[in-house]
Amino acid sequence: MKLSTRFALCVALLVPLLVGGAGLLIVHLSVEDLYTARDQRLTQRLQSLTPLAVNYAQRPVRIRPAEGETAEGVYVDPVRGQPLTIGAVPPELPTPSTVPATSGTWRYVSTDLGRRGRLWVFEQQRPLDAQISDLYDQLLIATLIALAVGAVAGLALGRFALRPLARLTRAIRAGNGRLTRKTRAREIDELAGLVNGLLDRRDEAVHRTAEALETARAFAATAAHELRTPLTSMGGNITLLGYPNLPPEERVGVIRDLAVEQARVERLITMLRQLARGELMEPDSLKDVDLAGVSEVAVQEATRRHRHARFAAHLPDSAMVRGWPDGLRMIVDNLLENAAVHGVSPQGTVRVDLTVRVEGTVALLRVADDGPGMPRELHQEAFNRFSRRAGSPGTGLGLTLIHQQVVLHGGTVEIEPSPGRGLSVLVQMPIAWRPDGPSDGLSWLSLHQKL
Repeated sequence: MKLSTRFALCVALLVPLLVGGAGLLIVHLSVEDLYTARDQRLTQRLQSLTPLAVNYAQRPVRIRPAEGETAEGVYVDPVRGQPLTIGAVPPELPTPSTVPATSGTWRYVSTDLGRRGRLWVFEQQRPLDAQISDLYDQLLIATLIALAVGAVAGLALGRFALRPLARLTRAIRAGNGRLTRKTRAREIDELAGLVNGLLDRRDEAVHRTAEALETARAFAATAAHELRTPLTSMGGNITLLGYPNLPPEERVGVIRDLAVEQARVERLITMLRQLARGELMEPDSLKDVDLAGVSEVAVQEATRRHRHARFAAHLPDSAMVRGWPDGLRMIVDNLLENAAVHGVSPQGTVRVDLTVRVEGTVALLRVADDGPGMPRELHQEAFNRFSRRAGSPGTGLGLTLIHQQVVLHGGTVEIEPSPGRGLSVLVQMPIAWRPDGPSDGLSWLSLHQKL
């Protein structure tokens, strides 16, 4: 059922109810007034006729006038002589009453004339009942007229009032861009705003889905390519192990190669899992985290993993930032891992310096090593997936994972130019970062494309 039809039905029912209710109240009050006026009239007539009835009862000659055809009557019942009847009276006298009373279809009142007799004043109910019936008939006619007028007016007013909503419905059905919000009807404008918001979120979701699908395709293709190389090598080595005449020293070398390739595949799968885990970060998971404390724990664990490397941490008492604890830990762990694996100096030693400090509204995290470094023209490319130099033991995802988490935390990461040897990576994280605007989550896929 249309809203305009509902509005018309509501008006068509409400107006007659209001008219009928008010009419019933007025008719009820009018009926009470009619009854009161009739009783007052009977009492007044009784009072005015009492002297005449006394004179009549004292006359020696009694005359009985003919009964009239009116609805009112007077009856004088003297102690001596003939009764006097004027107008219409009931055939049998009711019980005497000094106040207005009802007997059958008659309303009456009487008074005692002392020793001379009794006076009765009568009035039939029929004329007053007919008058009251006319009032109810008029009320019914007025209610029916109000019903018709209310239905027509309700339909017209409903269509007029819902015209902006009808235009909004047509605009939504047509699907031509965003809806206008200049109808001068606040509720309609708010609804148009909500619909526009839904359309914006739909478009954003479609865009993000398209980006995610495209990125997933490229990601899957690259991951398959990266996995194919070690798996192919492992397959060849396994085939070699099947030869019965393979010398023992070569068998040991093949097994060693298999272990290296297996470790490479395991590292690659681990990094892919971490990258997928960090792809979507919910704003509800953000909390205050001490970056200095996270870095201290990460340095301690990196020292146990890499016995050949020397780690030095320069940390303040605290460096509180707003972020995802696991994501911040990923950043520090991968910076240290990257430096420990690639930062080997010409002397074969590894020294890693980690520094955390707070400057204004940002927290700075710097990890530097004294390894061979990286050409400046490759600094930006190094953050791409599976980007690594020839012969590198890494997976090519360490800096990608760092970049992902930094972007999701609203920060920046860069490889600092180095005049000498070594590599220095600087991460800047906002201390009181908040996601901008409403979102179901923060996707690195879309943010990464904007950078």
